[in-house]
Amino acid sequence: SLKSNCLSVVPVATEFGQKRAIDPFTCNLDLSCLEGCCPALITVEAATLKRAHGLPVGDDDLPEPALPSLDEAYSMLIAGAGGTGVVTLGALIGMAAHLEGKGVTVLDQSGLSQKGGAVLTHVRIAADPGVLHAPRIVRADLLLGCDLLVAAGPEALQRLRRGRTRAVVNTAEAVTGNFVRHPEQAFPREEALALLRDAVGAADELDATRLASLLVGHSITTNMFMLGYAWQRGLVPVGREALSRAVELNGVAVQDNQRAFAWGRHAAADLAHAVRQADAAEALPSSRRLSGDL
Repeated sequence: SLKSNCLSVVPVATEFGQKRAIDPFTCNLDLSCLEGCCPALITVEAATLKRAHGLPVGDDDLPEPALPSLDEAYSMLIAGAGGTGVVTLGALIGMAAHLEGKGVTVLDQSGLSQKGGAVLTHVRIAADPGVLHAPRIVRADLLLGCDLLVAAGPEALQRLRRGRTRAVVNTAEAVTGNFVRHPEQAFPREEALALLRDAVGAADELDATRLASLLVGHSITTNMFMLGYAWQRGLVPVGREALSRAVELNGVAVQDNQRAFAWGRHAAADLAHAVRQADAAEALPSSRRLSGDL
């Protein structure tokens, strides 16, 4: 971790203590991790990375939720880490609203972040574009917390209101720059969740990264999984067909993103069932998971 300064070198709890693994779906492939001279690392030449295919899913049997009313402008705050698709998620929601003829503004606050830093995307949707006077959110109706630490940060917390803001929060432990410098530090999961609970009351909390990785096939679909979950909970004021069309127009990993959205919907409808499916996929030998023999 120290040699590469890379956030794709992730912690793994084992019976022998905390070890490291590489998340290949966030890896920038500069191979600086090899400078660490770890005896567990090997080089495989003339090979192609085989990816997991995830589990098949359909969403035709799920009930359609009642979408939020647009009697007044609806504000969605997406909080996540740079490099995971936070800006893309805002763009997809914005395009879906545009396709439905709604007014929409999208404001990305990424600062200097390119990978791993805090990113906040403000999305405001209204039936009448004329009521959208400013793109910046003052009071959020929905917090989509794709990264727990960013969601519990001061920039996000000041826009949350108990009794108004609904929150869907990914509880997964995400590597931070501070962890790279101080790998002995523990992830402050409970402290971050306590801040969010104090701000909004009860929130929907789930390890979306683990579920997306096992059900869809890789961790980079986590944010779309989160969007599917929030949509099924009736917290996103745009239609499913418009969101699907926006994914198609984006033209990047269309099938994976649509499957992630569908699995997110299933998790919202029956989280326990989605967790059991993920547990079953994790129990399979890695060779079967990679080949899609599920």
